[in-house]
Amino acid sequence: MLSSSLLRPLLRTSLRPLSTTVTKTSTGLVGLPVHPDPVPSLKSLNESILQSLDRLPPCGYKSNALQIANFRLKTIAESEGSVDHIEAEIDCGQIEELIIQAQDELKVVDMYYENKLWESIHVPEEEFVEAKKVEEGEVKA
Repeated sequence: MLSSSLLRPLLRTSLRPLSTTVTKTSTGLVGLPVHPDPVPSLKSLNESILQSLDRLPPCGYKSNALQIANFRLKTIAESEGSVDHIEAEIDCGQIEELIIQAQDELKVVDMYYENKLWESIHVPEEEFVEAKKVEEGEVKA
């Protein structure tokens, strides 16, 4: 019969989980399921944002969106696949929320391009006059 001192190390190794990775079962947010492979998806979306922004001329929106996408890609590269690291560094929600944000940003870039929102808008002079009257209290808003 084996002594208990010989069995303890054997039992400890057999009771250890095979994998030390923690798999997320819920985001805790109603209607937002856990993404099966979030890091590559987030990386791909941010790369798509950069490609899509290439269509825009230099403007404030493009500059800001480039900074955000580049920061997120740099964070993903430095994370070595760690979702916790990505979420902590970007600090804008869970990785599933970051994926939704990136999907939405792609839609915004398309809308910005289609409507040429970088162009100046011509506002008729009478609208400036009316706004000035409101500012000076002559007319209630």
